[in-house]
Amino acid sequence: MKHCYLLLLLTLPLYAQEDQPVRMKPEFPLVFPLINEGKMVTVKYPVMINQTTVIKPGMQMRVLYRLTNGAANGTDLGIAHAGTLEQSFARDPNSGAGGSEDTGSVPSQLMHEIEGYRRTVWEVPNNFILTWAQLPTELLHLIYSPTASDGNLKDERFNFFDGLFVGSPSGRVTVIAVEKESVAEKAGMKAGDTILAVGKYPTKDDLITFANDYAAAKGDAKTDEAPYYTMSLIGADGKARTANLAMPMRLHGGLMDGFSDTPPPSPSSSPKP
Repeated sequence: MKHCYLLLLLTLPLYAQEDQPVRMKPEFPLVFPLINEGKMVTVKYPVMINQTTVIKPGMQMRVLYRLTNGAANGTDLGIAHAGTLEQSFARDPNSGAGGSEDTGSVPSQLMHEIEGYRRTVWEVPNNFILTWAQLPTELLHLIYSPTASDGNLKDERFNFFDGLFVGSPSGRVTVIAVEKESVAEKAGMKAGDTILAVGKYPTKDDLITFANDYAAAKGDAKTDEAPYYTMSLIGADGKARTANLAMPMRLHGGLMDGFSDTPPPSPSSSPKP
């Protein structure tokens, strides 16, 4: 099966070269844990697609899309109207207006495009795999629902944790793939790493807790003007270590303050506890 996917990737249309997909180790389309349950595509285990959204087994992954009609850059529903993504998808597609409050209207041509995506349900994993392989993942929207019979559609964008795609294949917060040349890769993080803590905050083997830890640790580093924040890990080899993930350089009192040629310390290793 893996060889079949690789063959499909080699036969992609030429337009994929214009919009390069996110490149990860291992490749994102091949490690996203998709499975079929009847005519429904779902996941084998929980994964995080952005810093607030966990896709869990039993949730129906309906379709991936990128806006092409009527929105700036053709990529984001949020810039196509005056409301939020949630408000847009709660609208009656025939009215173009939102709920009890006037949150702005979606142009009819764009609303027609969106409605087409809302009605689409892909029934095989290959549709998702090929789309991820062709287009930049961070520009794609995923429409999903809590179950196959639930009409409460959700619309989310992909956004990784400084290059980390994480999930919970065995009940722990685990790195599934690492974006190439990202902050995480430069810190030495690898697929198979278990994340025990971010900064001083333990993950408690929970993906949402990890997301909150990530925000808190980066917030601490920003407040302290620290050059990096840390993640405490257990590698696939069973060894404990710490990864130091670089923070963006910041201007302080002078023009060049905060810029340094000294990189953060290399990831450290210590015996397994």
